[in-house]
Amino acid sequence: MKPESIPQTRETLLEQLRALPRVVWVLFAGLFIHRFGTFVIPFLTLFLKDTGYKTSEIAWVFAALAFGGVGAMILGGRLSDLIGRKNTMAVSLFGGAVSMLMMWQADSFPAYLLSGFLVGITHGMYHPASNSLLIDVVPESRRVTAFAVVRWAVNLGFACGMATGGFLAEKSYSILFVGDAITSACFAVIALLWLPHGVKTSKAKSRWSEAIKDMLGNRAFLTFFFANLFAVVTFFQWGSSVARLITDLGYEKTVYGWLMAANGVAIALFEIPISQVAQRRSPNRVIALGFLLCGVGIWLNGFALTWVGIAIAMVAFTLGEMISMPVSGAYVASLSPTLMRGRYSAAVGLTWNLGQAVAPGLGLLLYESYTESVWWGCLAIGCIAALLMHFSVPKPARE
Repeated sequence: MKPESIPQTRETLLEQLRALPRVVWVLFAGLFIHRFGTFVIPFLTLFLKDTGYKTSEIAWVFAALAFGGVGAMILGGRLSDLIGRKNTMAVSLFGGAVSMLMMWQADSFPAYLLSGFLVGITHGMYHPASNSLLIDVVPESRRVTAFAVVRWAVNLGFACGMATGGFLAEKSYSILFVGDAITSACFAVIALLWLPHGVKTSKAKSRWSEAIKDMLGNRAFLTFFFANLFAVVTFFQWGSSVARLITDLGYEKTVYGWLMAANGVAIALFEIPISQVAQRRSPNRVIALGFLLCGVGIWLNGFALTWVGIAIAMVAFTLGEMISMPVSGAYVASLSPTLMRGRYSAAVGLTWNLGQAVAPGLGLLLYESYTESVWWGCLAIGCIAALLMHFSVPKPARE
């Protein structure tokens, strides 16, 4: 394999889809159900604001979620390599259902901080296990397609869930919490019944110290890690500063829900065909273009005077997401040693948790003090992430 490109294929899209292992479609079903019920986090800013909490307090709740997510990646990365992907997913998802019900019953700021941390640590643990299982069972030449299919389920479920969630939020926030918990439990059952354990390793070889040592010597992975860390800041603005922009323009929560749902619908319709074109290009350059468009998408919100302007910004951002995300999954897989896939995937997941710890709260604070700094700052961040990836030199994993 040439290190600068993902393996090529002459098969048609339909042939590639038919050739994917059964596990991919089981993950598809489970992730669709789970993401359909991911009601709470996208509406958490609006929920806490309606409950009477200040912007600074909301930022701390998001930070608690993010710190829990950091723990989830550390724990989930090791467990997925040690006890298997299926068991890790089941523990995560059942725990996620319980923690979401705890957040539903929270009645004070400290209670929201504690439940937020628990939601973060339980909801995030399944990600490295799920990604690693996908890499375990899918041949390298089909991984971009497999990641696109799984993201198809995630975003189709998200689109349907956001449209439903916006309606339910107007009726009762309690339905959002209960629905989120039920769908997490459903995915846990699916994982236990129909998913394999995947690759395992010994207790000694599953330690983080071994993986970190390998990562520090993997320049291409380190470059991607920091580029992704910059890029994820733009993703979290949709749930914080852009959500505030929509309500400040005078629109109801249902408008926010429909705009976010449009992102999922577009990905469900176009991401798989786009991924077929993207996988024939240099992966680092493709990811660079996607990260740049994500920054541009957030920047365009600075010119929005109505929901139409926000929708245009969403189109640019969604295009960047569709270009970069499926290729990113396959790209990281090509850099990850087989017995360290869980921890490599978890390390990438840490970029999302670290971004969540900073981006939503910082975005809200900047929005309230100097709104334009949010939009221009995200454009600069997207450019930095793109430049890092553009000049990166990918190399295959060292086993």
